Amino acid sequence: MITFQVELNGRALGTAGAEDLSVLTAIVSAVGKLGRNSAGAYEREHHYDIELRVGGLTSRAEGTPNEHLDWIERALKPGDVVTVRLVEAEAADVPTGSQPARTDGDYQKQYEELSSANRDKSDGR
Repeated sequence: MITFQVELNGRALGTAGAEDLSVLTAIVSAVGKLGRNSAGAYEREHHYDIELRVGGLTSRAEGTPNEHLDWIERALKPGDVVTVRLVEAEAADVPTGSQPARTDGDYQKQYEELSSANRDKSDGR
């Protein structure tokens, strides 16, 4: 299986992967006032947050619920070095968290609810 071996500043954080994944991600995000001319972001008008998240999405056989899996969530700071090594491996660390994946029906329900709310607003209800 494809895995991500993740290090922060030369220290191993873990190996992410599972035999039933269809998506595996390692994301570094910086949100907020990132530069002198930035107005910032909601609740981060005068500061910023930087984080590393490693997770995935399962793609299991019909009838078996899929999940979003989490392995790593860490705050970062300027100067940190994140290394993600792509490795074919027989094993990976157990995820630290999971939540049910949304189904197509969930998205359809959300679309219908938003459409109904928008109709109500335009009708003055």
